Amino acid sequence: MNQSEDVEYQKAAANYSASYMSNAKWLKFFRAVISAGIPLERVRWKFIDTEHFIEVSFPDEWDLEPTRFADGKFQPFEYRWLEFVFIPHVFKPMAGVGYEKKQDTAAVVAALEKVGQFPVEVSPEGVIIRGYRV
Repeated sequence: MNQSEDVEYQKAAANYSASYMSNAKWLKFFRAVISAGIPLERVRWKFIDTEHFIEVSFPDEWDLEPTRFADGKFQPFEYRWLEFVFIPHVFKPMAGVGYEKKQDTAAVVAALEKVGQFPVEVSPEGVIIRGYRV
């Protein structure tokens, strides 16, 4: 990481009143879900430096490096840039189609409870693991 990247991160993170997750804690979260074998096809990834988000499946072990994602399915960004990860209970694989797929979000919460304390919020729409709070 160079100094300008660190300055950019500090500036983006300053917009939040609380930080809950370090790179190491994000990695622990990813590995807990992966090792539990929970397939998650649709996950929303929100970052601290933009209003936009991406929707892509949960990472596999080979997508993970100690402090960031490997280049491939994900851009190689550091985990600390994640504002939150949202896992919907159900999603439509194609817009405009009535068919919905379910995801085992209860298993995600149970897997996380086994390995530590995480900032998990369960709502009628899904589960959020929050890295920062405004």
